[in-house]
Amino acid sequence: MIKTLLAIVEGPARKSGFIDTVLTLAAFRQAHVIFDVLTAAPLLSEQLAPLGTLYTLPGQIRQLAQSHADSVRAMLPTGAPAEVVSHFDDVGWIPGDVRATAPLADLVVFGPAETWSIDWLRRRTIETLLLSSGSPLLLLPSGRSLRAIDHGVFGWKPGPAAMRSLHHLIHLAAPGARIDVVSLKHGLDDLAETDLAPVVTLLERHGFSVTGHALDRSESAHDTLTGFALEHGADLLAVGGFGHARVREILLGGVTRSLIADPRLPVLMAH
Repeated sequence: MIKTLLAIVEGPARKSGFIDTVLTLAAFRQAHVIFDVLTAAPLLSEQLAPLGTLYTLPGQIRQLAQSHADSVRAMLPTGAPAEVVSHFDDVGWIPGDVRATAPLADLVVFGPAETWSIDWLRRRTIETLLLSSGSPLLLLPSGRSLRAIDHGVFGWKPGPAAMRSLHHLIHLAAPGARIDVVSLKHGLDDLAETDLAPVVTLLERHGFSVTGHALDRSESAHDTLTGFALEHGADLLAVGGFGHARVREILLGGVTRSLIADPRLPVLMAH
């Protein structure tokens, strides 16, 4: 059951619809929202992050952070079950600050890349909280809202990250929801990873309508999973985050990093 949402926002707030989407989700879940507004010290250029920070007096950064938090408060309806907190620091330190002191929440929500001016800050904060917070993350793309989850797609790859994502999907999905379980294979060597019967059985015992799909991966895992979910009209795609070692994901790329950069539908991740 989701009763506290933590929505991460880069200040100043942008009129992208993200805040309204979070408030709508919170109302549907009857949950409280905490908006955490991140303020980075001024940079020579956003593209230089995490380098290029200009020296700024602490009082000036604090005043800037207060202005950014106020811009979010101004967008909240009177009486909304929401509060605003803020983090401010050099851009390279903010993800660690959030990891250490972010309010506790049942679900952490991020908006699309276009609602952030510093793409590095968005990506690093998502990765940091995914690996360290213990809470599931929900990535919302532009123009997509999320209320009831009547149809979910679950990307299965054996491992603890996928199992945690599966459990979170079970708690979020509507009773009796349709769930497509998808695994990807290259050939006969992948048969052990595409044995979906245990996953299908577990979900059926929870009362869901479940179908398993072992797909040949002719393109990237990101494109295959996302394409399947969009083609079948799913409300949400759920995956385990960083199923491989993070160093391998960074060096070789991976579905986690691709979905962070380009979530074409709501994506639920857990590690």
